[in-house]
Amino acid sequence: MRLFSKTPKPNPKIVVEGIEITFEREHEWWEFKYRGVDFIAYDLSLAMPSQGELDAILADSESLKPEMRSRLKQHFDEWSDAKLDDGETFMVDVTEVVATKTFGVTWSGGASWGDLGADFMIKNHVIIDEAWGD
Repeated sequence: MRLFSKTPKPNPKIVVEGIEITFEREHEWWEFKYRGVDFIAYDLSLAMPSQGELDAILADSESLKPEMRSRLKQHFDEWSDAKLDDGETFMVDVTEVVATKTFGVTWSGGASWGDLGADFMIKNHVIIDEAWGD
């Protein structure tokens, strides 16, 4: 009998339109993968975008990727020694997409990036804001 330790509970999962969505208890966020891209939502109650909305988000992300990469490179050239194509990844934040039609694309994880990251907010097919942090 184990008096002081508990077996961790598995993270809750739901499946919506064939997409497996997991609530990460440790971080208190929802995450899922759709068409090979990682998605995240930070609210405790998930407002799940439809597959059509997810497809539109992916299309916008792909069409804006050259501009995001250009901004990343410009920032690196001005402020750091980090490099593009250094193992970085991106994920899409859909916390606000249902309510405001705004989503975020977060870039991070490059070998030379350290804990640097960049967030691009997108609405109506345009980058409306960006934020940098570590």
